[in-house]
Amino acid sequence: MHARYEIQRSDTLGRHLAAAKDLKPGETIISDEPYVLGPTSDSSLVCYNCYLPLISKFLVCKNCAVAPVCPGEGCPESLSKKCHNSTECELFRDLKLTKGVGPMTMVQNVGSLLALRAILKKETDPKAWEEFMKLETHLEERKKSNIWEYYENTVKFITSLGVLDNTQDEYIVQKVCGAIDVNSFEVRGPPIPALGYSQPLRGVYLKASLLTHDCVGNTHVSINDNNVLVCHASMDIKKGEVIYYNYTDPLKGTSLRQHHLLVGKYFKCNCDRCKDCTELGTNISSVICTECKTGYVSKSSDQQWTCHDCKKQFDHSNIEHKVQCCSDKFDVINKKNEKELEEYIRNVSKILAPNHYLLLEATQHLAGVLRDTINREPHPTKKLMRRKLQLCQELLPILEKLCPGISRTKAITLYEIHATMVQLAKKLFDSREITGTGYMDKLLNAEKYLKRALEMLFIEPGNSPEGELCAKALEEYRALKVTMNNVLDGIHAEGKTYMTTSKSE
Repeated sequence: MHARYEIQRSDTLGRHLAAAKDLKPGETIISDEPYVLGPTSDSSLVCYNCYLPLISKFLVCKNCAVAPVCPGEGCPESLSKKCHNSTECELFRDLKLTKGVGPMTMVQNVGSLLALRAILKKETDPKAWEEFMKLETHLEERKKSNIWEYYENTVKFITSLGVLDNTQDEYIVQKVCGAIDVNSFEVRGPPIPALGYSQPLRGVYLKASLLTHDCVGNTHVSINDNNVLVCHASMDIKKGEVIYYNYTDPLKGTSLRQHHLLVGKYFKCNCDRCKDCTELGTNISSVICTECKTGYVSKSSDQQWTCHDCKKQFDHSNIEHKVQCCSDKFDVINKKNEKELEEYIRNVSKILAPNHYLLLEATQHLAGVLRDTINREPHPTKKLMRRKLQLCQELLPILEKLCPGISRTKAITLYEIHATMVQLAKKLFDSREITGTGYMDKLLNAEKYLKRALEMLFIEPGNSPEGELCAKALEEYRALKVTMNNVLDGIHAEGKTYMTTSKSE
């Protein structure tokens, strides 16, 4: 029993985590060191010691003369966690002498490094290895798929090293690969200084791997500077309730989420959102009815879609073709071009429901383009600001439903709403389109959005983009307070008393 969670078992969920006490939003549930961390199976070459990308050249470890490592002065001192430890180094040195393993062998098999390091834990940390081998592998399902053949190179490479000579299980390497695929979390690799480029990594976390999936989770997961996974409650969780994490993109439709889970996790989700054809009333996968012109058509069975208003039924292939055409069009437009994005939104809005996931994605891209334009131009127009504000405010209600409580995307959206509100209010005040009182009302409204964003961003790791945004938002909050005090002083200097007329969100 842990203070905040306990491991339970059920026929439907298997081993899973449940709340051992009432949990509040932002409360830490799990802090988990990686069992193993390493490059993905299709990774480019990285340093075996610190995982920095090795773009043009590398050295080899001076002790084992096998492992590729950073050239020049070696790994940056700021990257304190070294992965090529003394035990592995000794093994590689022995393999060089007994098996003829050299640096190019490791270069060619960098995609197998994570599986190798997981297997080496069998000897160095047998207790953790035992827990790792309890993880779900979906071995039988994998045998019937292309992934089995894909990992045959990893099987041959690790078997050739002789580290499994005393193991009777002929499928041990495939089981390890399965456990990694099904249970790992994506981790940001260290960026190359000045370039910012990094190679994504994967980490297996033994506690976090027991988080049960739901397309509307009740947790928020982040991985900090030291690759420690921290799981917070994103909303109130009552004692005894299952602790859920959403392993998919919440702003994708059910068919895409289901496909992602089936391919990567080997199960079909049956959560409340997946069972609801309207996806909790958002109609994020729906299209506009061509019969009544006003109703939304959602998938009612494997082969049929039905309009909620006129009840007209449509063949699945017909609707799928329409959505695919809209998706294909989105793939080829320039997503950094304001006019192309606006045209795309205008055109597909005649086909797709207003909150369709393709429209939401286009909306996010357009909001980003407008943000960059507003920040870049010395005198951005009010029209640009109002359009960006409209886009963010259209996105927010969807996020409230699909990502209730603490949400990374929601925090960024709230921050962007505040930033544009402040910029627009200043422009209106400077052009004397609003009075000091009106200016103060708008600043107070912006402050509400900023406070909500900060409440969510505070739990983000400092080295992450969201952590950096938190630091920026704090500075902007202080600046906003100074501006508000100056506006109040101006109102008082005119002999007036400020009485807020702003409405809560």
